[in-house]
This record gives sequence, C-alpha cells and structure tokens, in this order.
Amino acid sequence: MRRRSHLLLSGFLVLTMGLAVARAAEPPIQVRDAWARATPMLPSGGHMHGTTGAVYLTLRNSGGAPDALVAAQSDVAGTVELHETTMDGAVMRMRPVAKLALPAGATLEMKPGGLHVMLINLKRALAPGDKIPLTLTFEHAAPLVLEVPVR
Repeated sequence: MRRRSHLLLSGFLVLTMGLAVARAAEPPIQVRDAWARATPMLPSGGHMHGTTGAVYLTLRNSGGAPDALVAAQSDVAGTVELHETTMDGAVMRMRPVAKLALPAGATLEMKPGGLHVMLINLKRALAPGDKIPLTLTFEHAAPLVLEVPVR
C-alpha cells in the first residue's frame, strides 16, 4: 500500500513538473491577428516622406503578472509610436501613448478607430501581400519579433 502511494505521488509530481515546464516554454505574451494597412502607391519618382501607416493586432497576457507594451520598432518607418484614437466632439484625434497596460490574464485589441501601432515617415509603400517586420518591446516580457502581413 505504501509503495502504491509513493508511485501515485511520484506520478503526480512528474505530471505537475511537466505542466510547469510546458507553461514556462510558452511566452507570457502572445500576438494574434496582426495586420498592417496598405498605403497608397506614389507616382514614379515620388517619395514616402510624411506618409503614415498603421498596424493592428491583439495581445494576450497569459502570464501571472501584469506587463505593458512600451515600444514598437520597424525598419519600414522612420518612427514607430503606440497610438490611441479618441473623439474630441465630432473630430477624431490620434495621439501617442507612452505604454499600453496588459494586466495578467487580459487581452488588448488594437483595431482601426482605437489603439494601434503608428508607422510614421514610411520608407516605402505597403502593398497588399507584403510582410513587414515589427518588434514589440514590453516592460517585463522578452521582445516579440513579428512578420506582419499587409492587407
């Protein structure tokens, strides 16, 4: 009877440790449904200076601690900022934000008309079917490097 109890306890410990390792292997922040908005093509010889683009995505913090998205970077733009869209009376305004909070267990949806990653001074047009690099930096989690489809 004692041997059987020890075997059951050993099996339970192995299973529990295996689940902990599997959870540790999964990053605490996951990205879903990332996409960038296509930008208009300029006439031959035109330049992209001043042209902006946007990236939308959903972030999920499956970790046990709060975190925050604090920056984004892409080599397709001169500047990349985190933005929110607000209504000021009948006027829609966009403004940069320093960070976007990600409480433990929470999902943050970035979508048109709301939160987004703003690509400022694009170096090239973003055409449907392209993929652009994007690195997301968090307060605590490791950076996430993405290939974002353009549509």
